[in-house]
Amino acid sequence: MADYVFSEKDNGASAQVQRGAKITIELKENPTTGYRWTISSIDEVLLEPEGDEFLPPDQATPGAGGLRRFLFRAKDAGSTVLTLINKRAWQRDDQAVGAFNLIICILN
Repeated sequence: MADYVFSEKDNGASAQVQRGAKITIELKENPTTGYRWTISSIDEVLLEPEGDEFLPPDQATPGAGGLRRFLFRAKDAGSTVLTLINKRAWQRDDQAVGAFNLIICILN
């Protein structure tokens, strides 16, 4: 089964994946600013979240950003839009400073 990896350059794109595939999304993040990428909109019938993690930069520089990696599994055939937003924990979704959208078509 193929794995699929997406990043900022794929924002707004469409992707076809196979059912059962692992989907990884990696977005630049600097948690020292208080901002963090979170899931805003997901169809859990089609996509199963399997966690997320922060990957620090190779060189430990104070205040340096890294990557937020989200992991999903394509559960069932269909089309959906996955939306991730970059905001502070106490802010409303409409106060996000960034958004990532990916149209995902899951094939049998």
